[in-house]
Amino acid sequence: MEPTAAKRANVISFDSRVFRAVKCEKCGAKMYPQSLLQPHLTNHRRHQRFLNGELRKLQDTFSRMRDIA
Repeated sequence: MEPTAAKRANVISFDSRVFRAVKCEKCGAKMYPQSLLQPHLTNHRRHQRFLNGELRKLQDTFSRMRDIA
């Protein structure tokens, strides 16, 4: 038999209010309230753009190093 906390993992009750959770598909983080998911996903996209820019810089550097050698 499952504990009741495991069944209600996506609901938080606070002062007689119920907040529904939404789970980020990318990292698995739970957002309370659901309106926080969109800014969270924006941060994922911003971080990915940053990493792509850094990777591009490294690729250019290695390409120049190969051309010199």
